[in-house]
Amino acid sequence: MEHEEQADRMEEDAEKMEQHSDQLGERIEDIQEDWERKEQDPSVPGAQPDPSEEEEPMTETPDESDQLPEEAPAETVPDDDPGGAREESAENPGVPGEEETGTGNPDAAGTEE
Repeated sequence: MEHEEQADRMEEDAEKMEQHSDQLGERIEDIQEDWERKEQDPSVPGAQPDPSEEEEPMTETPDESDQLPEEAPAETVPDDDPGGAREESAENPGVPGEEETGTGNPDAAGTEE
């Protein structure tokens, strides 16, 4: 019996959410129509787009991508400098110019243990 009651409550919640979603959609449409009317009315200050600016179409926020940087097209992700500091830091994480002195403690860097 408890499962049936819970299922009924969930169905009621789903119906309420759908109703709220429909109402929100209608409000959004009304607001968009109102704004479009205001854009056409020169007596509404600030509603007309600046003629010097090009109008770009609004886009939805894209979903987060699962694509890894190495899978992206070459022009999207620039190559790292192969001769840069990254390779050097992997060899010697300590004081530049000194061998095997990486301690994780900046105060002790370069000291003998």
